[in-house]
Amino acid sequence: MKNYLSLLLTFIVSIPCFTQVEFESKDGLISSAAYNTKIAKDFNYLILGDNSPQQGISATLNEKKSNIKINGLFYSGPTGVFTIEADLAASNGIYFFDQENGSEQGKITLNYYRRLTSLSKYKSLNPKNRAYINLQIVDLLAKTKTKYDNLLALLKTVKFNDAVRVSSDEEKRIYKQLRSITRNYINEDDKKGYDELPTTKFVSANYVKSTMANDNGGNQKGKDGIKDIKIDNKNNFDLIKLIKDYDETRDFILTKLEDSINKIELQNTSKQWTYNHTLFYGVSPFYERQSFKRFTYNANQSFSDMFNQVKGDIYGVTLSLNYSIEKGLANKKKLSPHSLFTRLSLSLIRGSNISNFRNSTLETSGVFGNDVNGNPVIFTNSDNAFIGDTRYEYGFGQRFTLDTYFYPLDLPIGLFGIISYEKIDFSSRSSAKDKEMYPLRLGLLFSLVNKDSKKPNITIQTFLDRTDLNLSPNGKDKDLRFGLGIGLPINF
Repeated sequence: MKNYLSLLLTFIVSIPCFTQVEFESKDGLISSAAYNTKIAKDFNYLILGDNSPQQGISATLNEKKSNIKINGLFYSGPTGVFTIEADLAASNGIYFFDQENGSEQGKITLNYYRRLTSLSKYKSLNPKNRAYINLQIVDLLAKTKTKYDNLLALLKTVKFNDAVRVSSDEEKRIYKQLRSITRNYINEDDKKGYDELPTTKFVSANYVKSTMANDNGGNQKGKDGIKDIKIDNKNNFDLIKLIKDYDETRDFILTKLEDSINKIELQNTSKQWTYNHTLFYGVSPFYERQSFKRFTYNANQSFSDMFNQVKGDIYGVTLSLNYSIEKGLANKKKLSPHSLFTRLSLSLIRGSNISNFRNSTLETSGVFGNDVNGNPVIFTNSDNAFIGDTRYEYGFGQRFTLDTYFYPLDLPIGLFGIISYEKIDFSSRSSAKDKEMYPLRLGLLFSLVNKDSKKPNITIQTFLDRTDLNLSPNGKDKDLRFGLGIGLPINF
């Protein structure tokens, strides 16, 4: 067992004794428990943080169709992260269901993300900083052990119905936990770790009641047939205060002591990391409601009767593999990429041929009569609707998508790109033709940061959009648009 550092602890605050504790050599910048805490925090921030690719609220607005997305958190813990996303689009306002005009698409998605692996690169600590971290750990362990020792000793002087309050099993469990933590963070050899932790005695007067009333023995009468309780408190301790402090110290040792040690490690090494890599997967089932007003010409109907509301139910699941790189504070290279996020996803869906319909303004005119000069008085009736040559039908669809978000410098300006391949196969009995599309979106990200907190208040996307690379951006297709998206870093 190699020892790379031997610390002589001198007069730890509130512990007036001298001792020597040896630290066992550990691989890595921090303990494995502290590293697990770090990557869990990084993973949650990647999914839900201020600069995540999907902001808490985002909106895309244009003349023909508006879109708004809202993200919310269900659960975040060791088993992963659950979120819910609402994606609402409309040509006339924002609705999930609309019985009047326009087209609507309301989509609800449940997202589950789980980390596969993480890799972090770092700069090693110098011996002085390493010793400072170890000193804080020993100080915390020594004070915690001292406090528990003394509270236990005081509480053992009090008898409840001729028995002490703390069972031997509980006492063994607490000391077992203390020894286990000491072995993990100081030395596996008790004689060089736990047994060398300094200790001292509390002043028992801190728990003596100020009143001179003598609680030296006595009966506390019970109610409703409960037996009387006999308390032997010969030192006149304030039992409420004593028991409360004991319970808090016991619970701290069992549930929070190791977390507090990990916090010491992470706070003192936050500036040592150069890069953080995270690989995780996602599973996202979704349901989408499609609704639009359709116009079908029929010479035997009035103009108003040629419109009908079409509604459809789309559902499926998206599987994704995600990779992220984040630059750490220790990386001082100006040309090193600040952050990169890329995702490869596969969606299996019950799709529709809604893309075969186009939104148009339809007009009809009629003559009321003539004016005094004999000129006809004409009225015009117009309405917006979608027209198409086929029926609205369902098919089996697949979608492969690669999207990437990249911040090349430590500036709130980034690049992003999304390219997909979509195919929907319809039944041979269907009038709809199988469809293949290659959507593309390229753009810039601008994060407007708060000058005080340096956190983004709003993220703006400017982008070039193509619905299908098979179409021409010029001529009759005119498949080229420029858009603007706005994201607010709000997560519920």
